[in-house]
Amino acid sequence: MSRTVPPREIRAVLDDVANALQGAIGLATHVRRNAQTVADDAVALEAAIGRAVSALKRLRPRSGPGRAAR
Repeated sequence: MSRTVPPREIRAVLDDVANALQGAIGLATHVRRNAQTVADDAVALEAAIGRAVSALKRLRPRSGPGRAAR
């Protein structure tokens, strides 16, 4: 059996859905901004690690007589 849903109840349900979606949109925006910040931080971290590795490589002995080339 199906029942007829009164217009007042439909409006109440749609209001609840609209309110829930507004909250979800706000949360989605927050998550997107945080994800972008994390991605930016990852790029900066990768660059910093690259610079540190380059600096450490400068300490490696150069190849020469009696030394193996690397």
